[in-house]
Amino acid sequence: MSQESPGIKDSLRGQLVGRRMGIDPRQRVQLDKQICIHLADFLAASEMLDLAAYVAFKGEPDLFPVLGDLHRAGRRVHLPVLAETRQTMAFHRWHPGVEMPANRFGIPEPVNGQSCPAQRLGLVLTPLVAFSPNGVRLGMGAGFYDRTFQFKMAEPANPPLLMGVAYGVQEVDNLPAESWDVPLDGITTEHGTRFFQHRY
Repeated sequence: MSQESPGIKDSLRGQLVGRRMGIDPRQRVQLDKQICIHLADFLAASEMLDLAAYVAFKGEPDLFPVLGDLHRAGRRVHLPVLAETRQTMAFHRWHPGVEMPANRFGIPEPVNGQSCPAQRLGLVLTPLVAFSPNGVRLGMGAGFYDRTFQFKMAEPANPPLLMGVAYGVQEVDNLPAESWDVPLDGITTEHGTRFFQHRY
């Protein structure tokens, strides 16, 4: 990868976060509803018990309506908790009404929930800034997901399934990727769920 990649990524990140946050609030409600419907349909055909999601931040799709439904259906839902000293994440059990203090970025976390090892998760619903048709993911730049799921690079067929969640406007034709960037297995937008074919 060329030395220009960080600059290219930063430029794209700024443009696409702005694009995501610029979605009309009324339209966003409808898009989030469609995304939740597609995720519910996908999971209805799956027996995955342990899954992870995220708390919406800076215009990311809000998944809490479907997360509540999944919890009530007996699925074990987990949310990220940032490590204090490392740039990695743990995943702690969430349920409606659980205490959620904010982390250093202002994102609520279920810090007192039971922890689930990343390798035991069946599915991780992953936020992103942009994605490409071959599964490259552009995040916020801190690298939490890439470090946490680096083990997928050696055994890509093993769980968890990394499913990006985004709006259709976040898809771009091409994204620069570093050797440590963990690709997505699939993506869910308001248009539906699809899977990628890529090489690790």
